[in-house]
Amino acid sequence: MEQIEYKNRMKEIEKSFNDAKTKLYKEYAASHRKFNIGDVIRDHSDTILVEAFGTSKVLDLPEPTYIGKALKKDLTPKKSGEYATIYGNNGVELVKPANSLKTIK
Repeated sequence: MEQIEYKNRMKEIEKSFNDAKTKLYKEYAASHRKFNIGDVIRDHSDTILVEAFGTSKVLDLPEPTYIGKALKKDLTPKKSGEYATIYGNNGVELVKPANSLKTIK
């Protein structure tokens, strides 16, 4: 085996390994989601209407992230139209479930 072949095969193995890890991170985070699309949730700094999910891995275990329009205290969207992300489930509360809301524009 030549050195170039070794390096190419090692790159393939590393890519497969990293792809598998990423898939596992996403699966783990998804399995720990507590909120749904359309829910209004709040943490210590933001209130959002959940529109999408993501995954964050900062320390040990991956966590779900919730992405959505930032809302004011009266649960209407901020004039700026800004979006916010809430990371994880700790300290996050459900303000209104998706099925109890009127359409927020």
